[in-house]
Amino acid sequence: MSDTEGASHTEGSKEGGGYVPHKVEIPHGGDENEARRAMEEARKRKEQQAAEAIAEYEEARRAEKEKETNDIEQLRQKREQRRQGRVDDEKRLQGQRAQEDARRKAEEEERKRKKQEEEEKRKAERERKRQEAMKRMGPKKPNYVITKKEDGEEVEEEEPKKEVKSKEQMEQEKRAILAQRIHPLELDSLDSAKLQEKAKSLHEHIRNLVSQQYDLQQTFQRLQYDMIEMAERARQMAKSRRALASAQVDESFDRLADKYTGAPPKIQVKSKYERDMDQQTFADKLRAFKKQMQNEDPQ
Repeated sequence: MSDTEGASHTEGSKEGGGYVPHKVEIPHGGDENEARRAMEEARKRKEQQAAEAIAEYEEARRAEKEKETNDIEQLRQKREQRRQGRVDDEKRLQGQRAQEDARRKAEEEERKRKKQEEEEKRKAERERKRQEAMKRMGPKKPNYVITKKEDGEEVEEEEPKKEVKSKEQMEQEKRAILAQRIHPLELDSLDSAKLQEKAKSLHEHIRNLVSQQYDLQQTFQRLQYDMIEMAERARQMAKSRRALASAQVDESFDRLADKYTGAPPKIQVKSKYERDMDQQTFADKLRAFKKQMQNEDPQ
């Protein structure tokens, strides 16, 4: 048997993504050229299959790389959008903060101005009330007028009395004064911002009225305390004057004997210079008086 007869050649093929070897039979009786051609064809098929596998792998790799590139670009764009959004939000918030600061500063200045005006009004009102109180506490004028007649004699004429108003007149005057001081509120044409401003101004006005009421109450209490203290001092001074006058009374003068001629003489049962209060009852004094009368009896 020749070398070519019954000889076989083994080569591989790629099936299903794997390399599967298979045997190539060289026909018996063939020449060497046919065997070489078969081997060359098998080699070419192998190279073609390898080239196709490489091309397929490169295509898959290229598609995967393109997908990764697109994903990375999308992530970069999203990150840039988020960064730009943060920058825009920061600018917007900064503008809002600037507007809020300006508004708050303007409100603070307006509040300070109103507070200063209210303080000046309160000072002026307190000064006016103080002047009125000083006028009321000043020297009282006589309620009569002294006129001289032709002969030089003086007579006293009473000052004409003021007209006494009735209850209806006083109520009418009260309503007129309240109508002048109380202004109606027109709230239909105001929006929410103006309503808030109006509420703030009314709250400030009420607060000022309450503070004025408190000041007036304190002034009234202080004046009432001063009046009570002055009245107590006047009572003490009057009491001391009465004590001084009673100490200077001549005890030797008997008022009862001067009024009634038949009255018995006065008996001194206690010294006027004694500091202790008299603890004797009327019965004790009566017994002392009778005892004195018995001692003076000529029997």
